[in-house]
Amino acid sequence: MEVNNLGFVASILFVFVPTVFLLILYIQTKE
Repeated sequence: MEVNNLGFVASILFVFVPTVFLLILYIQTKE
């Protein structure tokens, strides 16, 4: 069983980056 590290990191970034981006926008518009 071979783990694809690149695909794993890519999937994390694919979820993590938009979440952080939306959080920053939410905080900026809230203040």
